[in-house]
Amino acid sequence: MKLIPLLQCIIRQKVHSSVLSPLGVPRIKPVSTARRSLVFVSRPQNKYEDSSYWNIRWTGGTTIWHKWEVDELLKKHYHFLQTGNNQSSIFVPLCGKSIDMKWLADKGHAVVGIDIVELAAQQFFTESNIPFKKLYESTDDMMKIKFIVGDLFKCSVERIGSFDAIWDCNSIIAINPDDTKRYAKLLDSLLKSSGRILLSTYEFEDLSGRDQPPHNLPPDAVKGLFGEKYSIAVKETLDHTALFCIKYQIPWAQRHLLYLSKNN
Repeated sequence: MKLIPLLQCIIRQKVHSSVLSPLGVPRIKPVSTARRSLVFVSRPQNKYEDSSYWNIRWTGGTTIWHKWEVDELLKKHYHFLQTGNNQSSIFVPLCGKSIDMKWLADKGHAVVGIDIVELAAQQFFTESNIPFKKLYESTDDMMKIKFIVGDLFKCSVERIGSFDAIWDCNSIIAINPDDTKRYAKLLDSLLKSSGRILLSTYEFEDLSGRDQPPHNLPPDAVKGLFGEKYSIAVKETLDHTALFCIKYQIPWAQRHLLYLSKNN
């Protein structure tokens, strides 16, 4: 990491740290709407379907998005994924080797994850000490986890079934901005009529012209994607400026957690 851009990022963070959002968390406003829009409409050269790009990231160990602990917001808002029974079917798109899946399965839920990289599936089951078949399904009757290796956009109810709930832990910001409408439509098609989506997204300023995920997707954009079919509420907003400053040299960032409930 170059020292000068990092110092500029830290200085900018301190200069704007006194600005608060309506929710009382630090919020640094972008210089202009026009400049901020460059982040949202930029088109990455490496599309999600490009398995070779993601394989390189996994084999090279450059998976800086992976967490070695269960997501804190999932633990805090887990109750939202329970749709009237103690054993829900939960879909985790672009799951990587997230241990959130095991945590959910330990609570009795049937979990299905999908990722385009087979190494992610292998590492998930091996590191979680879960016996599995070659198709990456737990052979432990008490641990209901399936891991699909393939293209998310080829999923359908006919192929993988429908779900009571979806845990989208920043998966939506790994999708090309041009493909987010298709992504939202896909999630909607996989969700049962009374289903719910617990969705985490990020809002940030990035003027560097990066062509890789994560992508800026504020709550208003999420509401625009899912439209009137859902009741949508922002439940938490956290300041993640320090994290994004170090990882991506982005001067300010907020994480938002949203509840999406299908309107019957």
